Amino acid sequence: VEWHPYYYQPDLLEFCRKQGIFLQAYSSLGSSNTIELRSDKTVQAVATRLQKTPAQVLLRWAFQQAIGILPKARSREHIVENVALEFEIPAKEMKELNELQAIMGPNRIASECLAKYESLPKTGKPNDSFEWTIVSAIVLLKTPRKDTNEKTENIHVVALGTGTKCLAGNELSPSGERVNDSHAEVLARRAFLRYLLEQIENALSDGKESIFEKQTPEASGKLSLKDGHSFHFFTTHSPCGDASIFEIERDHAFSSPKKPRMEQTDEETNVGCCISTTEEDKRPVGMTGGKLLQPDSEHGDLMMQTVGPVRTKPGRGVRTLSVSCSDKLARWNVLGVQGSLLMLLLDRPIYLESVVLCDGTDHSIAAIERAIWGRYDGWAKQGKNALMHPFCRRQPVVIAANNGRMFQFRKNRKLAMDGGKYQPSPCGIVWCDVANRSHEVEVAGRRHGVTKRKLATPAARLQISKIELFNRFARLYCRTAVASSTRDALHNLVPSITSVDESSAADPGAIVQAKDSESSAAEGIRNIAKLSYADAKRLSVEYAKQWTIVRDCMFGRWTAKPDSLGQFYIDVDVGM
Repeated sequence: VEWHPYYYQPDLLEFCRKQGIFLQAYSSLGSSNTIELRSDKTVQAVATRLQKTPAQVLLRWAFQQAIGILPKARSREHIVENVALEFEIPAKEMKELNELQAIMGPNRIASECLAKYESLPKTGKPNDSFEWTIVSAIVLLKTPRKDTNEKTENIHVVALGTGTKCLAGNELSPSGERVNDSHAEVLARRAFLRYLLEQIENALSDGKESIFEKQTPEASGKLSLKDGHSFHFFTTHSPCGDASIFEIERDHAFSSPKKPRMEQTDEETNVGCCISTTEEDKRPVGMTGGKLLQPDSEHGDLMMQTVGPVRTKPGRGVRTLSVSCSDKLARWNVLGVQGSLLMLLLDRPIYLESVVLCDGTDHSIAAIERAIWGRYDGWAKQGKNALMHPFCRRQPVVIAANNGRMFQFRKNRKLAMDGGKYQPSPCGIVWCDVANRSHEVEVAGRRHGVTKRKLATPAARLQISKIELFNRFARLYCRTAVASSTRDALHNLVPSITSVDESSAADPGAIVQAKDSESSAAEGIRNIAKLSYADAKRLSVEYAKQWTIVRDCMFGRWTAKPDSLGQFYIDVDVGM
């Protein structure tokens, strides 16, 4: 059998002991898939404390559990090293090694995501001497089926994004051609939508592999995610907003930190009051640059480091209408990452099962947990839990990799020799596992390299723009068995989020119905191509209703974009 700290099987060990079965395993001192066991920080730390080599620690770990190991060493030096096992690993260190299995997945996810980024072309990547960026990715993890000989999970990066920019509120595109929010987390999620759309198309085609399977018309006619498939989120930076507000350990405090815009008192409830810097990173950490959606009632300061409230993205100049990545992750944690349109095709939301942070990332797991699901728990404790099937509150595992692989262009890397500051890269990268145009570079929400003369043409669009995703969705929608039943129910359109009155906060189930004229017009529509983007999203009645409840009761408020931004239609040349 395979046996090492990354693949520790206590149940199998206990069973064999009870049955009197002697376990013999092959040695995995070198590597397990993409992971080097002897380079693991925990293994090296234990080896240092015991004054042994990592290989000796790994072998002795197995011997102390009565596991027979067959080392594959060939050189005399390694053979001598492998037989020098007359020492004991204390219980504390044994426990540390036994718990390495829990970190195996995060380390592999981090390694695969960084490897995917490194494999992409140089265009769009930062200048190493003065620029930084953030990488986020979504990974598919396929658990081995019992009827196969596979021993470990299959990890596959399916979507990746890099970037730190977003458009100002006065730059938003009414035609859906520009991407409003180009933060890495959002680009990765929009790339993931492209991946899902292609997987849905594969599921509707004969002979193509897909992560989805078709439900029978008697069930729902929709698609469901296959068993054993799960999605995991990776990032090289704490999400902006609530997740970036945390107290730094006093042990790492520097002598003269920047003073945040708040009164620092012992009674202060805001956790961002302790800001510190280090020799390597002389900028404040533990604060967010995101502005409160509504000024603090007591101080009137948009930059107060108050935890919980919704914030917009950091930035100067005209304020953006894009909320922070922390707020978006919290929304996805309840409504799913698939969005409203794809809920018309899927039988249930798609949730992220874990959030993995790159090694070397400034972070607080407690702050990320608080930002992603803690706010929902606070709402639920007040007796306002009103989630409706198939939506639910998830609790993804938040964990940091410790494999020693740090992101090359991270913001907190050692400053340049001239002492200057790093600046964010102006470009973003979008990649997803699809057949055509899987890799794109963006600048200011458009494709990089497009001439000024073509900025207002389809040539400037990213494939993850609203209009392009809408085009592809419309084609798929008309192919599914869901379309016929939903087309006949267009009179059930719910109104825009902005048309819900203030009473909905007091009554979570209250949703204002569309005007009679709108309903009458909708009844005559038999083709989704005749619907605007905003009206198509309203077809997802359950999603829209659940979002209104979550927005009003969990978040309290959200940015409201002009209605005109959703009044665009699919391209006339899109085949239906």
